[in-house]
Amino acid sequence: MKLLRLYIHNSGVFKNTIIDFTHHDEPQDLICLAGVNGSGKTTVMELIFNLINFINPDFSLQNIFFDRLKPNVLTWTEFAQLDVLIEDKVLSLVLGDPNNIQTNSKYTGKQGFIIENEIKRLIKNFENTVVKIPEDDKDEPILSIKLTGIREAERFFDRKIDWKEEQVVKPLIQKVENNRASVYFFNAHDREIVDIRYSSIPQEKRKYEIAHRYDPKKDDLKKTLIFYDYAHPEKFNDLKVWVNKHVLVGKKIKGIDRVHFQVVVETKDGKEHGLERLSSGEESLLIIATQLYFRASKNAIFLIDEVDQSLHPEFQEQVIRLLKQLQKDKSCQILVSSHSEIIWNAFEDKGCLTELVI
Repeated sequence: MKLLRLYIHNSGVFKNTIIDFTHHDEPQDLICLAGVNGSGKTTVMELIFNLINFINPDFSLQNIFFDRLKPNVLTWTEFAQLDVLIEDKVLSLVLGDPNNIQTNSKYTGKQGFIIENEIKRLIKNFENTVVKIPEDDKDEPILSIKLTGIREAERFFDRKIDWKEEQVVKPLIQKVENNRASVYFFNAHDREIVDIRYSSIPQEKRKYEIAHRYDPKKDDLKKTLIFYDYAHPEKFNDLKVWVNKHVLVGKKIKGIDRVHFQVVVETKDGKEHGLERLSSGEESLLIIATQLYFRASKNAIFLIDEVDQSLHPEFQEQVIRLLKQLQKDKSCQILVSSHSEIIWNAFEDKGCLTELVI
């Protein structure tokens, strides 16, 4: 599965915009969104992440990311269409009026559409639902939360979804599930606010989810490495070799101290220390490398917002090399956004730069 194009009509700064992820009509493997603050880079990533979820036949409120700080991007987007290439066919994920659908002449007879007309209203209703935090250990507010969540979830489940060219759509959805295609969104900022509305949605363990949002939290890196050393030692050793070769400079991950639950880093002069002694730039690189390496496959798409965040120019060049190597080794598709001219120039040289201008 590869991103092809995103059509946007009236969403934030975008009025009538086509964002092309191809070069000579072929999907790019590495793409950079360039632009100043407020140019819509995060909006593009949020739209892609949310639209991809339409592929999931069991798509529900559980799949939607709710941020107490702002409304979901789908609620303030009039129309959007994301075209993804699956083998030799195109699946178009459409939000809004089907009369605005964009067809691709190259894929005549090979393009199917999933059209969501009601989803904006239902998400907005859910976001506007007043949910009270329980006070004084009273049971009534808790009951109210649960009933509200169940009612809204049922309405969402019963919404009307249109499929156009159904004979194309159904096999493509099956291929996505069979190939375990996944999209991973690396958020630029560490948000630790938990929206209580999400806890009101009836939870159900899912066998397979197509879209995953990753918000780095404190100690996540350490816990991930220690877990893989215990549970999947072969994968951990593969990662260690790859990281020591392509990520860390003048240092290497030596192994895991299982007695003290520490990741041991060795410097070039033989001294040892834990992850906490790494610089913020080294830690950022290691987080990106670790999370991408374990999840990367030819059916994976990575969205990395503000990939240059907290990175010194030298590390910015290194993250580019890291992403190129990862894409080469794993054949995944990677879309990043950046404010850095260093990263812009590196992608522009390869014809992979998409500049967003307000």
